[in-house]
Amino acid sequence: MITADIVGSRKVESFRLKRDKTLKQISDLHLREKLIVSRYAVTAWDEFQTILTEPEHTPRVMLDLRRFFYPSHLWIAVGVGLVSEARKTPINRFAGGQAFERARLAVERLSKNSPKFRILSGFESGVEEFDSVANTVYHLHDTLIEGTTAKQWETINTLIASSGQEEAAQKLGVGVSTVSRTLKRAHYWHMIETADTMGALFKKTFQLHE
Repeated sequence: MITADIVGSRKVESFRLKRDKTLKQISDLHLREKLIVSRYAVTAWDEFQTILTEPEHTPRVMLDLRRFFYPSHLWIAVGVGLVSEARKTPINRFAGGQAFERARLAVERLSKNSPKFRILSGFESGVEEFDSVANTVYHLHDTLIEGTTAKQWETINTLIASSGQEEAAQKLGVGVSTVSRTLKRAHYWHMIETADTMGALFKKTFQLHE
């Protein structure tokens, strides 16, 4: 499961309206693609949670959360484990279990943060080797993502909603070479490689530890 916290929410004008609109959009998308069990549930002013249908969907969901909520940054805590009453809503009232407990541990780790660099993602699965790899990979990944500009996110979002770079370029009114350069500067291919590789690692690890 995922627990996310919107950084600096008190400084966002009309925050509740923007939060709810974004959560509806991303809930619709992730339910349609069967990535989550039920809609994202707001658990505090700037915190929300969801339960994923499979652990390997985690990297894709994290990337979607970051691109949908931009320009806000998110702290994202991931807990892997058994969940009780997963399909009852709201999940913060009915659901519980290992995944919730571990997500809370990941939240606590994020709240301490590092004096050397900002940490935006945390993983707690009960599998020490996996957590070490996942946390290290995402410390590097999140450092790249923090530098992504509004124009770069616009290009990324347009590409994801298109059949390829040519269609994205037409929608944006620019050349294909401009789209290609923007994606490269945004480290888009690093984002996709991270999501694909970590998705495969999630699947392999938690098939072995079921």
